[in-house]
Amino acid sequence: MKPELFPGILLLILVSGCVYPQIEAGNPGEYELPGINNTTVFYLSDSSVQVVDNVVNKTTVDFIISGNPDTNFRNPVAVDYSGKNVSFNASMGPVLGKSIIEMNFGSPFSGWVAYTQPGGGDFIYPITKNGTIRVVLPLNYTATSNFLGLIQPPPDNITQDASGREVIIWEKPTPDNGTITVKYQLNDAPTLLSYFFFVLFIFFIFVMSYYMWNINELKKKRILMEKDIRKKT
Repeated sequence: MKPELFPGILLLILVSGCVYPQIEAGNPGEYELPGINNTTVFYLSDSSVQVVDNVVNKTTVDFIISGNPDTNFRNPVAVDYSGKNVSFNASMGPVLGKSIIEMNFGSPFSGWVAYTQPGGGDFIYPITKNGTIRVVLPLNYTATSNFLGLIQPPPDNITQDASGREVIIWEKPTPDNGTITVKYQLNDAPTLLSYFFFVLFIFFIFVMSYYMWNINELKKKRILMEKDIRKKT
């Protein structure tokens, strides 16, 4: 057997060793479609992340999913450039400890695919391909606070969409840029935190005042007791 055939055979064994049942399609009406050309958009919410990706003239599209594929790739949909819902077959298989999702359209497809992942905390995304990335924060949230916010690597632009949501944009980052990390919080979180520290300071002053008052009272009692002892002697 030719040595150059080994990698292909190994990959075939890894992919075909176990295949999960096909994934049930979702409802396109649940997503913000259409998307943006050559752009992957992540719509964050309190409980989930909706991913909308651009596809150009492909028969199949693969996604590598970490963790449980049943929860990390839900309700997939495909919509072409004319806004028509396109049917597909989506199946999962294990590859080197992760899951690969294959969406098969049967013929060349151009448009957008979307799916849902768990969310609700800080956003972390390992960059796996070239192309613009947009992260849309929930309404009334921000990642630009100097006290609590964090955006790595530095984005190329931060703007707001028509709904007033903060949008963080990286123009065509490469896998060499590593992992995108976004820590975000409510717009008024710094103000609320300031109120909290103010109340905590007032409470501290109250406790310290009460403590000093008790100390003074004890000193007075001690002085009186010493005077009584001197009189008796």
